[in-house]
Amino acid sequence: MGQAAVTGMLTQTRGSMDRQTLDREYFARGTVPDVEIFIDTYGRLSRLAKRTLRGGIDIAFGPGADETLDIFVPKPGTPLFVFIHGGFWRALSKDESSFMAPAFHRAGVAVAAINYSLAPLVSIDEIVRQTRLSIVWLWRNAERLGFDADRIHIGGSSAGGHLAAMLLDGEWQASEGLPRNAIASVTLFSGLFDLEPLRHCHVNDWMKLDEAQARRNSPIHVPVAAGTKMHVAFAETDTNEFKRQSRDYAKHCTRAGAHVSCIEYANTNHFDIVLKLAEEGTTVFRDVIRQVLDSK
Repeated sequence: MGQAAVTGMLTQTRGSMDRQTLDREYFARGTVPDVEIFIDTYGRLSRLAKRTLRGGIDIAFGPGADETLDIFVPKPGTPLFVFIHGGFWRALSKDESSFMAPAFHRAGVAVAAINYSLAPLVSIDEIVRQTRLSIVWLWRNAERLGFDADRIHIGGSSAGGHLAAMLLDGEWQASEGLPRNAIASVTLFSGLFDLEPLRHCHVNDWMKLDEAQARRNSPIHVPVAAGTKMHVAFAETDTNEFKRQSRDYAKHCTRAGAHVSCIEYANTNHFDIVLKLAEEGTTVFRDVIRQVLDSK
């Protein structure tokens, strides 16, 4: 199936749903009884990481007040896992995003949690720009920070999965002087890869997407380099639309020649699937660490 067919399939899927159905399908909080339990856990474990690990906190990667990151490097020359938080581009921050750092530290993997400005104060174009800037800054400062610039791995959840996928566009990498393989692998949890359906539901109340913005910021329309290593994952209790988006994007990338694994993790929800990264005995943790350590 070619790209035109994929685009047509996505449009048809959106067109078959009314506003009420789309609102329900893209209301991730509605899939759990109390989302605050998970958000509180993100923050508590991230604060623990800051207290117990050596790292750089609130490091500026750009001139904007929100363009900051936290980084934890266990020893010189380790691979780096960059985590991009979710929150439908309007909530959360890096301060809830380093919960996996202690477990990754013990596995010999550095962690960076990046911050970005939130909608509706800024547009999706600006959020993507800030996210890309963070990766350029990290790559250029790898030696000073102590991690291996040839082993930068990206992970993101929900809206963060979208932003992680937007990093795979080789054109912006080349324009910044990054090598073609600057990103060693990506892990995408319950991501959003086609933004067109979001224009027609409650998400657009704060995103303010027009058709052109939605298209240029949809990873399903972004070329992916052959050979890219990708782990596309979603939760057992994710909505059908979240699952469809992940499956469709995995197919898109596979056709482009990327090395893609796509998996639904049993006994997980939209919010606790990433918390498994903090638990060394889980399948999620093992799968991601294996991809990081086996790449390059």
